[in-house]
Amino acid sequence: MRTLAKELGYGVMSLYNHVADKDDLLDGMLELVAAEIELPPEHANWKTDVRACAISAYKALLNHPWAGRYWGRGPGPNKNDYHEAILRVIRQGKFSEELACQGYHALTMHVVGFAVQVAELSFSNNQELVEMTKKAQLDMPVDRYPYLNEHIQFHLDGKDKTNNFKYMLDLILDGLEHQLKTS
Repeated sequence: MRTLAKELGYGVMSLYNHVADKDDLLDGMLELVAAEIELPPEHANWKTDVRACAISAYKALLNHPWAGRYWGRGPGPNKNDYHEAILRVIRQGKFSEELACQGYHALTMHVVGFAVQVAELSFSNNQELVEMTKKAQLDMPVDRYPYLNEHIQFHLDGKDKTNNFKYMLDLILDGLEHQLKTS
């Protein structure tokens, strides 16, 4: 709080006129991030609009790379609106309560998990990634970790053309659609 007050050019006690503590400040900042998420309309097309909302949430978290790490903190009106909208659209899409619950968790974990991974593993250039990976591989002998090494090499060789947020989101949505049709 002292650092923030100094950065803003105010005294620490001035901050406490607006927020109770660091947690309150963080929760307020998360609410501002959640307010950036474009929510689906009422009576939405479940697959199209859940996809658009998930992409919007992912972009909001990428715009604030610190936010994904703290997303699981307590509720707030904007965060609640986001979660409610996802559940509403899925349930109105004729999903059972159980399948809606499973789909909701798969979607929200994908959004947050992917955003955290991108934020934590961001490199200014590919050479940084190559150097970090080669260093990590020293601790992963091929005879003990053949598939992990193969996986790493797959990424380093540039063969990975589909490892992106939207591709994996579509896998989740297609899987939910299949479950809906077969249940």
